[in-house]
Amino acid sequence: MTKSPRLYLIILGCWSVLLAALLETSLDQIDAATRAGWPIVTLVVASTVFIAYFWLNGTKDVVYTLYYHLISARRSRPVPRRASAAQPRVVLVYCTCNDFSADSLLRSMRQDYGDFDVVILDDSSKPEYLAQVDAFGAEHGVRVVRRADRAGFKAGNLNNYLGTAEFDYFVILDSDEIIPPGYIGRSLDYFAAYPNAGIVQANHIATRNRNAFMRMFSIGVDSHWIAYQTVKDRHGFLSLLGHGAMVSRECYTEAGGFPHVVAEDLCFSIAARDAGYYTVFAPDVVCEEEYPVDYLAFKKRHSKWTQGNMEFIKRYTGVILRSRMSWFEKLDIVLFTYNLPLTAVFSVYVAIHVVVLPVLGYRIEYPLWMLAPTALFLLAPMLNDVIFHFRAMPKLRLAWYLLHTILLYGSMLFISFRASVTSAFGKSVFVVTPKEDQRITLRQALVANRAEIVFGVLLTAVSIYLTGSALPVLLIAAPAIFCFYLALKHNTATPVADAAEPESREPVTAA
Repeated sequence: MTKSPRLYLIILGCWSVLLAALLETSLDQIDAATRAGWPIVTLVVASTVFIAYFWLNGTKDVVYTLYYHLISARRSRPVPRRASAAQPRVVLVYCTCNDFSADSLLRSMRQDYGDFDVVILDDSSKPEYLAQVDAFGAEHGVRVVRRADRAGFKAGNLNNYLGTAEFDYFVILDSDEIIPPGYIGRSLDYFAAYPNAGIVQANHIATRNRNAFMRMFSIGVDSHWIAYQTVKDRHGFLSLLGHGAMVSRECYTEAGGFPHVVAEDLCFSIAARDAGYYTVFAPDVVCEEEYPVDYLAFKKRHSKWTQGNMEFIKRYTGVILRSRMSWFEKLDIVLFTYNLPLTAVFSVYVAIHVVVLPVLGYRIEYPLWMLAPTALFLLAPMLNDVIFHFRAMPKLRLAWYLLHTILLYGSMLFISFRASVTSAFGKSVFVVTPKEDQRITLRQALVANRAEIVFGVLLTAVSIYLTGSALPVLLIAAPAIFCFYLALKHNTATPVADAAEPESREPVTAA
């Protein structure tokens, strides 16, 4: 397994051209600001640094997407079947915490493989879920493991069992995970093809979309997994992504088990990489997962990810710098994992331009050409969706999806800021994403999202008062104010005939 810096050389080359033009403009602005005093100079410099970082992230998204669709997608790497007939001992490790799904686990157990076991690691606290797990275990002869404490979140649950279990490989299953019948055999093919692989991460699509919210946004899962993980596999840092992954015993042991952090998958992958093991992506091993069941569940998952990434920044920045990884793998980790918590920095940027500079009576005049890269990079995270679904999806539906995507992720600014600050000055919390949706009223939607709505209204009022316009904060304030609409969207159920296999996507393992 070898990785190439080609992708990041392209990213940095494109960004350098933009950065040179930005610095030329910024030097003139800084020179003009010196006449207004050092506080203004400091604000202008801070604004320039943010724009440079924002453009770097945007360049990464554009290059990643174009590289996949123009190059990687056309250079498939067929992995042959194993020559050996040996069957290593494999255990399917199903993790649940008040979200047990008997159907998902039963379907995952239908493996075309001989020597495998199944164990349920149950962290549930609610009696109804404890009873469901026990009944399933008794009916299907599946071992159930519960621990005395809840230390270490999901990582602690995994280590509690794996530390004493007998296996050659284990597979991590989340509660909504469904792996195809050929999953074990095909994953072992990848281990045989790549001797330095310690983790084989399968591909995923979103299925069982039982309401309008899930059906609207789940298509982003299908396009994101295959594009980004394929490119990371050769040109970035590919991590175990929490579920649908097979890990070897040697890798688990050498990495020291799962660290007791919220982002246990990422941190374990870094430890494995330092121990000499790579994570390999298996694009033809297609598993099923569920998209968050409603807007409130999506917010909780986003909060967990943000807290996990902030905890990662605090505890693992030094680890990355000292790591044996290549420079471009380290840069890949920084650009992808530091992105969510640094949304809080974007809040500072908004405050500078909407509040501080207007109060000080100063205005930064940006040249018109800067609108082009800024607009492109604002939309860059959706570029992959556009290319991936452009031919198959009706254009009006695609436009409707993109509009909702802007609304969905734009409304996450407040929760990102709150989660970042909470985690930066306190402990990160592992939040289990709810799996059950309930019909809610308009009043309940407004109450549940009152913090975001108040934030959006106040931000709009401040912008109008200090700058005379709401345009500077439109893409932040509007999604925050109208997020209650997204909170109501799941009330519309998807017809039963469409819920199991949306748009005729077949989650199978390729030969």
